[in-house]
Amino acid sequence: MSAKVRHPAVRCFRLSEQPSARLVCLPHAGGSASCYRDWGKALPDHLDLLAVQYPGREERYPEPFADSLEALADEITEALTLFAEVPLVLFGHSLGAALAYEVALRLRRRNLSLKRLVVSAHPAPHRQRESALHQQGDTALLDDIRRLSGGSTPLDEPAMRELFMPMLRNDYRLIERYRRDFPDEIDVPVDVCFPVDDDEISGDEVRAWQDVTPWTLGVLPFRGGHFYLREQYRDVVDRVLKQLDSPIGQGDREHVTS
Repeated sequence: MSAKVRHPAVRCFRLSEQPSARLVCLPHAGGSASCYRDWGKALPDHLDLLAVQYPGREERYPEPFADSLEALADEITEALTLFAEVPLVLFGHSLGAALAYEVALRLRRRNLSLKRLVVSAHPAPHRQRESALHQQGDTALLDDIRRLSGGSTPLDEPAMRELFMPMLRNDYRLIERYRRDFPDEIDVPVDVCFPVDDDEISGDEVRAWQDVTPWTLGVLPFRGGHFYLREQYRDVVDRVLKQLDSPIGQGDREHVTS
């Protein structure tokens, strides 16, 4: 693969000549590819680092927002076909977890090389929680962002709110309208990064991810709340690397009690 390969939906933070795999990271609602820029510092040289850039932000700011999570998954899958001559590892946080699952389904249907799916801080697809915050006013959305972030947010500034609130509202719409009553199985190992102090996911919702894979589910608990990975990304990368190096289905299987 030439390092010159590019696609607007994929930010290439590292593309080497002979990688053993490519880690592809999908951001949370309101997030962008830049959230994963520093992850390359924690990766070994034989792993490439890619991050998905959703439309309507950063260099894709002029583009219209996605109509649905499924349509966005279609676009991302098309983009990743350019990089799939090397095994892919998908990592998705929050909204990105549901999206990574949908992309994983599409990659496997095309018989493209997918090594592992790692999801973070989000219930299994068939356990999606009911919510309609995207239909409420800015105050309700801001209150939810403060709750998840544990305090203030850049959106408290009026200029930032005017700029980014439409993007955030659309992201909420995508995930709140996403439904899968019965999950399709993916024939690759799945790991769940579980922030134990996060009200957005329970132990039962973590265990429900077992329904999407025939392999033993890997459960990776972390201290902290919904955005635990901001400060702990090196630990997250270390745990994921350990899973990749383990015999399939024999990585971390830590007990979930809540």
